[in-house]
Amino acid sequence: MKRALVLGAGGFIGSHLVKRLKREGYWVRGADRKYPEFSETEADNFLLGDLRDPKVCRKAMISGFDEVYQLAAEMGGAGYIDSAECDIMRNSALININAIHIAIESDVKRYFFSSSVCVYRNMITGEAEITE
Repeated sequence: MKRALVLGAGGFIGSHLVKRLKREGYWVRGADRKYPEFSETEADNFLLGDLRDPKVCRKAMISGFDEVYQLAAEMGGAGYIDSAECDIMRNSALININAIHIAIESDVKRYFFSSSVCVYRNMITGEAEITE
C-alpha cells in the first residue's frame, strides 16, 4: 500500500486531497495546525502541529512516505493579507523550507508543491483589483 503525507490537510484543498488519496487506496497522514473545518478528516493519522517548527515537520514525515503533497501555507482573508504581507511570506517560507529539506533527508521520491493562493502579483496604480 502506498503511503502519502498531506501537509495542509486541515484546509479545503488538503482535506479533499486526503479523501481522494484514501479512495485510491493510500494510507494517508494529514498534518496541519488545524483540523478540517467542515468535516471529519479521513486521514489514517492526523498530526496537529505548526509546520513552521522543524521538529513538527520532521515528526510529520517520520515513518517514510512514497509521496508528499505540500499544501500548507499561512492563510487569511483579504484584510489580513493586506496587513501582514511580511508575516505571511516568512511563515510560508519557513513551512516550505522545512518541508523540502526534511523530505530530501527522508528520501521522499515524489514531492508536490503548489505554492499558495496568497501569492499575488504587484498591482500597478490604477489597475483593477484582483477579486477572489
